[in-house]
Amino acid sequence: MQVDGPFLNLTGAAKYCGYESPEHFSELLRGFSVPKFGPKKNRFARSVLDAWMANPEAFLVEKKTGRPYKPALVTA
Repeated sequence: MQVDGPFLNLTGAAKYCGYESPEHFSELLRGFSVPKFGPKKNRFARSVLDAWMANPEAFLVEKKTGRPYKPALVTA
């Protein structure tokens, strides 16, 4: 995937993708692994957003299966 700017903050990325609320857009992104850029990792590349909108399944986060790790108690 080619990464090209411009780079947008959360509000700009939400508007670019057609969402009025940055909060809703942020909640939606939790299920996807959309890369962020910049020193604070708070910018979205427009080219990555285009790829995500064209094929969101490619950015799905894999859910972990199986039971969670539970450490055993150690008696001294």
